[in-house]
Amino acid sequence: MKLNRYYLLFLGLLLALPALSQNESVTRLEEVVLSDISLKRDSGERRVMLLNDSILRENEPSLTSVLKFNSTIFFRENGLGGVSSASFRGTSAQQTAVIWNGININSQFTGQTDFNTIPTGIVNDISIRPGGDSVLYGSGAIGGSVHLNNRFKFDEKFHNQLKLDYGSFETFSGVFKTAISSEKTSFQLNLTHHTSENDFEYPRENQFNENGDFGNTALGLSVAHRLNKDHLLKFHSNFYQGERGFSGTVTAPSKSKFEDVNSRNLLEWNGFYGDLSSSFKLAYLDETFRYYENRQTGEHNFGRAKTGIAKTDLTYLFTRNLKVTGILEYQQIRGEGTNTGSNRRDIGSFALLLKHSLGDFSYQLSARKEATSNYESPLLFAANGLYKFSENYELRLGASKNFRIPTFNDLYWYAGGNLDLQPETSHQLELGHTFSLRKFKFDFAGYLIDSRNLLRWVPTSSGLWRPENTDEVRNYGLEAGLDWSNSIGSHIFDLNATYAWTHSQNQATKKQLIYVPEHKATASLGYNYKRYSIFYQFLYNGSIFTSSDNNYSLEDYQISNLGIARNFGRNDFMKIGFQVRNIFDEKYMSMPGRPMPGRYFNSSITFKL
Repeated sequence: MKLNRYYLLFLGLLLALPALSQNESVTRLEEVVLSDISLKRDSGERRVMLLNDSILRENEPSLTSVLKFNSTIFFRENGLGGVSSASFRGTSAQQTAVIWNGININSQFTGQTDFNTIPTGIVNDISIRPGGDSVLYGSGAIGGSVHLNNRFKFDEKFHNQLKLDYGSFETFSGVFKTAISSEKTSFQLNLTHHTSENDFEYPRENQFNENGDFGNTALGLSVAHRLNKDHLLKFHSNFYQGERGFSGTVTAPSKSKFEDVNSRNLLEWNGFYGDLSSSFKLAYLDETFRYYENRQTGEHNFGRAKTGIAKTDLTYLFTRNLKVTGILEYQQIRGEGTNTGSNRRDIGSFALLLKHSLGDFSYQLSARKEATSNYESPLLFAANGLYKFSENYELRLGASKNFRIPTFNDLYWYAGGNLDLQPETSHQLELGHTFSLRKFKFDFAGYLIDSRNLLRWVPTSSGLWRPENTDEVRNYGLEAGLDWSNSIGSHIFDLNATYAWTHSQNQATKKQLIYVPEHKATASLGYNYKRYSIFYQFLYNGSIFTSSDNNYSLEDYQISNLGIARNFGRNDFMKIGFQVRNIFDEKYMSMPGRPMPGRYFNSSITFKL
């Protein structure tokens, strides 16, 4: 869609209005109250990147867009709005855990999360945690974990916000948020809706993206109530319903459609009894999908998995600087599907964590053991230490053993499942440095991941694809992050940047794994002056191999986004924004034959009610 009169009029109106007062800064959040207690407790000896509301608002409504431009995670996308899978430190999508308020929500069928099915409007902030976390969060937390959190405020205020977006390809999104609290109760409700014809023209191909339309609606509800000074009750509920066409490739059209419905409910009770504190959680997760090979017919494949979780944490503070936590968890999973049949999985686990601070040096030791009838689970462990040499320099060191269990598809897929599969295991080492100087904060880390029994689907002699424990993979690399902010009078500047060098090699073939860029870099620059704000985003993805023999690859690419916004009215009642995405009309793909959009536009209006 070309820039039309609507956009010219809109941009002219925006630039013509005078500036009157200061706008909020677009930066990463330094400190935030999280509902994920385990993340709070363990963040001292580990690097955790936090993204706040302002960053979420400046990106497209899917989690893919936020993390693609603000982290070292690489995303493999089947076109705009299509299936989006993550690669963290060169690992697979199944080796990245997504944690919702402390609960692992990766699919029981595929073992991964489609990041285009997670609207950012239903969470308050996102935390990115590199490295293995299987002791705390179970299967899949090998390359890293992404945490979706809802935080509570007891500020005795009433907040409402409505944001409406309209852009290219007849794309519309709406986000409504309301929050009300008293001294004892905090309530928040978030509602999002997103639709698009998604019929963009392939850059310089003289073709259009056909059958790529999508629409989804999500609802998030969070309530917290202080029963008394020693007891806090919390409830989170999340519902998502989506429908989208799966567009074909440049050479192969498609008529397929995919529908999915996900619901998540979590009840948590926190108790505080002097030196003893507790957290008890009950969760119920329900994921359902339908796949239509031809959307014009009613014939489809389906799958549904129901997961019940009971989890308790007990923490005892032996001294001011020494505490021990025990975590006991039980999961029951029931799944059924066209290609997997009906199956059940029961998992029990116990974890023990010790955290000790000795002045400038602190460390944490932890271990986890699972029991299930489907596979033999290894004993997992993690050790992390931090030494603070000065106010300007900290040194981190970590080691861990992590794992990923076979999914329902791996074990039970019709004419291909393998009941003899063992979990993937990995051993990791990480060394990190944090430097702080005036307005600058620089983080630098090197890591090594040695994985065994990698679960991969491989062809048999009869031509049937079947999952096996086959490869051994070694990943090593470097990650860096830079944060800077400064103000000169009414002028506020913010700069955030990341860089990752990743080497991920199959030890048998000595070849780089497919869909792992050797280099990735991001940068985000924000400028605020009174009621005006401008931001610029940059993304560089290096070339990737698309065949295991490394004979085929996709070229590297770089994308830039630019946005401007202005606040109006008393107490900044209204905000109008305009964005140009892929401003240099870059032609690029992260999957063969699936071009992404060239230059396109988005406008937004936000009301604080």
